[in-house]
Parts: sequence; C-alpha cells; structure tokens
Amino acid sequence: MNLQPVIGSEASASQSAARIGEVLGVVPTTKPPTAIWQYLIPSVRDIIFLFVFWSLLAGSLSNRPLADPDIGWHIRTGERILSTRTLPRTDPFSSTMHGQTWFAWEWLYDIAIGILYRAGGLNGVVWLCALIVAATFTLLLAQMIQRGTGLLLAIVLMLLAELVTTIHLFARPHIVSWFLTLLWFAALERWERGDVPRWLPWFFPLSVLLWVNLHGGWLFAFSLFMLYLVAAVVESWRTADPFAALASRRRARAMSWAGAASALATLASPFGWNLHIHIYRYLTDRYLMNRISEFRSPDFHGWAPRFFVIILLLALIAFSRRRRALRLSHLLAVLLTVYAGFLSSRNLPVSAMLIVLICGPLLWEDMVALANRPGTSGWLRTSLVGIVEFSDRMGQQELKTRGHLWPSVAVLVALAVCVNGGRLGSRRIIDAHFDSSKLPIAASDFLQSQPNRDPVFSTDSWGSYLIYRMYPTRQVVIDDRHDLYGSARVRDMLILTQGETGWRDVLERWHIQTVLLPRGSTLANLLRELPQGWRKTYTDEVAVVYEKR
Repeated sequence: MNLQPVIGSEASASQSAARIGEVLGVVPTTKPPTAIWQYLIPSVRDIIFLFVFWSLLAGSLSNRPLADPDIGWHIRTGERILSTRTLPRTDPFSSTMHGQTWFAWEWLYDIAIGILYRAGGLNGVVWLCALIVAATFTLLLAQMIQRGTGLLLAIVLMLLAELVTTIHLFARPHIVSWFLTLLWFAALERWERGDVPRWLPWFFPLSVLLWVNLHGGWLFAFSLFMLYLVAAVVESWRTADPFAALASRRRARAMSWAGAASALATLASPFGWNLHIHIYRYLTDRYLMNRISEFRSPDFHGWAPRFFVIILLLALIAFSRRRRALRLSHLLAVLLTVYAGFLSSRNLPVSAMLIVLICGPLLWEDMVALANRPGTSGWLRTSLVGIVEFSDRMGQQELKTRGHLWPSVAVLVALAVCVNGGRLGSRRIIDAHFDSSKLPIAASDFLQSQPNRDPVFSTDSWGSYLIYRMYPTRQVVIDDRHDLYGSARVRDMLILTQGETGWRDVLERWHIQTVLLPRGSTLANLLRELPQGWRKTYTDEVAVVYEKR
C-alpha cells in the first residue's frame, strides 16, 4: 500500500479531520469545523502545553522546580534590585566575599522572579518555570511536526526529551536558554532552506540583547550558529551546481554579518566585556569544572542519562542509512550536541532536544518506508499503516489550528490562583514549597528565632537556601555561586566539609561561629567530638546546628 497520497493531499486531510470529528462528537457530521471551532477545539500542541504546564505547577513534576535551592539567591537578588533600583556590583550575601566584585549576570531573570515572588510567593516562581518549560516542549513538538515527523512519533520523541530534562528541571535561568536555543535552531534551519524574510538575520543579534542579560546559554547557541556558517562555506566549495554554490556563498556572507552583529550584541550587558572575561575564567577553571556536579559528565546510573542514550540509539538508527545524504550542518550539530551532553550533565536537555529535532524526520521516513515495503510482516505492516495514516491526517490538521485559546486561559487562571495564595475559591490547588525532607527548613526557623546574627556556615547548596531564608538579617559564609568564590574558597569549603587535613585552620580563618550541616555529615561528626569548643543547639532528622562556645 502506498501512503504518499495521504501525506500530500489537503482534501483527504480535511475529510479525515471531519471523520475524526464525527467519531469524537466535537464537529457536525455534515461539514468541516467552522472558524470559531478552530479556535475552541484544542490542538495536540495545546494539550501538550497544558499537560506539561500543570504537571510542573501542581502535578507529578511539581517537586522538580524547587528541588535545587539555588533559586533562593535569585529570588533575593531580584527583590534587592527592585528595592534599590540598581544592580548589585558587590556581594551582599556572604561574609567571606562581602563587598567583593560580583557579576549578577542573570539580573533580568532575577527581576522577573522578584516581581512574581512579590505577587505570588514561591507559587509565582514555579508558575514562570512551568510557563517557560511548557512553551519549550510545545515549540519542540511543533518544530518536529513542521519538519516532517509524524505526530505520534513526534510525541514519543518529545516525551523522551522531557524525561532527559528532569536531570536539570529547575526554576533557574537556564530554562530560558532551552527555549531560545530552539528558536535559534529553527531560524538557522529556515535560513539554510533559503526561506529568509527580512527580519531573520536581525533575529539573532536582537535576541542576544535579551539573552546576554538572562543566562549564559548563548555561548552554546553561538557554537551552533558557527557550525551552520561553516556548513554554508563548505557547501559553497564542494557543490558542483554553480547556482547552489552562489546561494551558499551569499548565505555564508550574510550569516557572517549576522554573527558579527550578534557577537557585538553580547557586550550589551551592564558588565560589558568584563563579563566575557569573567565567564571565560569561570569555565576554564578545571578545579571547579571537575567538582561542580552539574558541570561534570553525566552518571549513567541515573534515569535521565539513560533516556539520553535511548535518543542516541534512535539517532544512530536514523543516520545509519543516510551517511551520504545527511546534511553537513546536521552532522556537525549532532556531533556538537553529543559532545556537549557527554561533557556536562547540564547540557543533556538541550542536546536531547536538538537530536530529536534532527533525527525525527529521518525516523519517520523509515517508518513510512517500512509500512510501504511488501515484505513487511502482516501485523507489523498493518500497525505501521494505521500509525502513519493517523499521524498524517492529524498532523496536517494540527498545523491548521490556531489561536491557542485554552493554554492562554490556563496560564492566566493559574497566575490568578498563584496571586491568591494558590487557592481557587476555598481550595488550595497550587502549593509550591521547598522539600522539608531535603532542606534545613526547621533548622532555619530555629536560627531566625535566635538573637545571634553571626554568619552561618553550611554546604554550598544549603547556603543558597539560607540566603533565601535569612537575608538580610544574617549572612552566609559560602553558597553555590561558585563563579564568585573561585576555586581557592571552594577548595577550602571541601576541606572543611570533608574533614580533610587543615579543616580546623579553615574554621579559624573564616571566623566561623555557627554551622548548619546535614545530620550525620563528616564535619558534624567532627564537631560532636569537640564538646569543649562547640555545642549542639539544634537537631532534627535533616540538619544539626553547632555554635562555638
């Protein structure tokens, strides 16, 4: 059975949509949906958006956005900017770095978080995270369908990519980079196809003006941009068609100008070129890169890296039959994403998304070919024919839907609920909070109730939570702004927390009077053996507090 007429016929798609509507009972049986129904009937993309949005806000994934307490200092930074109406240039949160130069280079995201926190507390923070992540995966699904991936396969690949993102699915600024990276990829693909509206070259530098003040993920996007530029240059050399060579040269020239303008736009932050130097020193500090967990290579004992391996296996299947037909830009992009994913676990989400975007259409072509192959076994061929026909009909209808009424309504209703304390009427349906079984919430309450206002030493991760809980009444000794503290202070922190040789010297040098540590941790056990110098003032199942006598 040949399925191509189903794929290319708009008339058959309209008829199929009408039949599906009859079965579902959502459209009249005598004619296709009217214009108003096209706005009222939710598309698959709308359903996916609603699913991801509510899963993060109040569903099965609602424990993820606040699983990383790093968001704590982002909230307080945003509030501080709103209160003082100036950007912080020196560190206000710690005793060890107080008054030292600090690059709050994600300040624009911090302001957004600060506004939403003032309006809806932690619910508002998670609302923004849910909105950005849901928009990202909806865009991912839409791009796969537009690029020729069948609807059902596109949904499966999107879900696999979503499972990979759980490794870094936090309400931090990096989620903005996920969305913007997908936009850059879509724009680069459009440019390579020759579909270049006047605004397209300007999209890159204009988006950088925003991106450079939100998160440092623009560095990865620039790498992707340069690979597409390299592909255009190489194609202009090796193609035998003079017209294609001319088109490639023109594209390479235009991309060079757009890339130069985008590079210039990276200076449009309050920190100028000093930010570039700071980021370079941070990312080339091998001591930090080898010890910060999210910068280290992924641990494939976890589920998220395993799903990434599944995506890689699917990519190998897709590419194995098309070694010569694979576009150079796609080959380079896959090599970049695979390298980035194996280099650092924090790169896995973006890597997974880009790989499924590239391999999705190729996998779908294989499914169609297998369904059309006469030698395919009966049950398998029947199943594939059904999947392909249904996906083609629904995919064509999907791209005709417009309006996205229900996601818009859901986002506004959710925001109103967040502002109302998470309540819809008398019932609380949104309750974003930090996990009391993993963070020292009760111990922080205890410290805040004490008259003592000495800085508190804790682990770097807990330090970020303590900034959220105690600033401005108390400072921390250290937190997880590793680019601020540098390798020397992080090394001292590890010596102290791990009880290595010289840990007492670090205690004295940092003038530590109060420590809040995980119960049963190495340093907590060491201080317990020094009753003449330290006394335990609080303990629970999660944390213990020691104060110097």
